[in-house]
Amino acid sequence: MKFIFSDKLYSDGFTEKKLKSIKSQIQKEKIKIGIFLITLPLVEDGILEIYWYPEFLQPAYKNIDQEVKIIGIAGSREDAFSLVERIVKDVGVYHIEESL
Repeated sequence: MKFIFSDKLYSDGFTEKKLKSIKSQIQKEKIKIGIFLITLPLVEDGILEIYWYPEFLQPAYKNIDQEVKIIGIAGSREDAFSLVERIVKDVGVYHIEESL
């Protein structure tokens, strides 16, 4: 499984240095317990998905030959839900403004 990070990566307050470290650890598939990833859907049906990062280290995911587009990183499930809400609002505003 290959992880791709969005150019506009949402986070719940991590510093740039901390985000860089987290991204590096994810790319190297190192265990990082307190991290939740917001991704584009892994299957056709869906909008955004939230995964506990260690879930991707399980054999069922490791054997999937698919890129995972990460658009957000959070330190807890609750923060991940808040980020999803923020992303949806940002995207909604962007599309509304674009159509005006």
